[in-house]
Parts: sequence; C-alpha cells; structure tokens
Amino acid sequence: MSEKLFKRLEIAGAFVVFLLATLLHFLYYLYPSVLTSLFAAVNESIWEHIKIFTIAYLFYAFIELLWAKPLLKRFVVSKTMGALVQGGFIPIAYYSYTFFVKKPALVVDLLIGFLASVLGFLVSYGIYKSEKNFEKYFLTSVMFLFLILMMLLCFTYYPPEVELFRDVITGGFGVTPKNIDMGAFAIDALKNIDIF
Repeated sequence: MSEKLFKRLEIAGAFVVFLLATLLHFLYYLYPSVLTSLFAAVNESIWEHIKIFTIAYLFYAFIELLWAKPLLKRFVVSKTMGALVQGGFIPIAYYSYTFFVKKPALVVDLLIGFLASVLGFLVSYGIYKSEKNFEKYFLTSVMFLFLILMMLLCFTYYPPEVELFRDVITGGFGVTPKNIDMGAFAIDALKNIDIF
C-alpha cells in the first residue's frame, strides 16, 4: 500500500463523504422506494442524518479498501472507530447548540455535518497510523459494524419514539407517509429555520 495514496484518500474522504451524504439527504424524496429508504434519509430526524453520514462513510471506506489495499484488520478497526465518532458527534453538536439558540440554523447544521466527516477521518487515520496493536479489536469492530448497519436499517422503519428519531418538520417518526402535504410542512419549517 502506498502511504501517500492512503493519506490523500483520507483527506479527500472528508469532502467526498460530506457531498455524498448531501446527495443521500435528498435521494429518497426524489426517488421514494424501499431500496432508497435503506440508505437515504426518509425524514428530517437527527437519526436519519447520522444514517446518511454513516452510509456515505462506510461506502467510501469500501472504495478505499479496494483502491489503497490497506492492512485489513487495522483498517476495519480504524474505520469502525471513525464511524462511531462521526455518528456520535452529530447529535452531541446539534443538541448542544440548539440547547442555547432554540432554533436550528442551516449553516450550523451543514458545518456540523462537515466537521463530523472530518473528525471521522482524523480518528480513523490516527488509529490506522498508530503503533499500538489495534488489530486485536478486529472481531469486536466487525460486530460493531454489523450492529451499526442493522440499527441503521431497522430504525428507519421501526424507530423508537424518542427525540433522536423525531422528524423536526412533521413531528412523526420513521418513513413519512405519502399522503402528507410536504409542501405545507416545508413552508412552515422554513419559517423556523435561520439561515445565519
């Protein structure tokens, strides 16, 4: 494996994952189906934002694995930790700032998404380049990855009714019913969002 190539892929990954997550944010609304609901956001809950960033991150990790051919066990451990940190940062940052300002701001939400992506890659690269024996956590990491993927898929259709899973526009949970007037909800939501 080329160290330079891997480092470039990690740096580029922060931007690629942010852009891919942005596309996944709108995909279900453009092409609603069971297939797109599995990896695209089906509502405006914090959980669905975690989902699209995690799916984008893991997809990019798969491309990295094929292209750079890193050491498999170390790579899986580093990417699992990166995904956990990225996914954990999003709700912590969102709920922290909305606790003080009460109204979400689109610019801040976008910044949180980008910072989560950067943080995920910083953690994964740091672990991968570390001299510590992280390979011993390979099986644990594989189990965590499996658990993460199952949660992402299951909670789209069967979300717990807690704030993390609540659609901030409709107040509902899970897949938004087709007969809801989304235009009215979107216009109403725009009144509550500050751009700056």
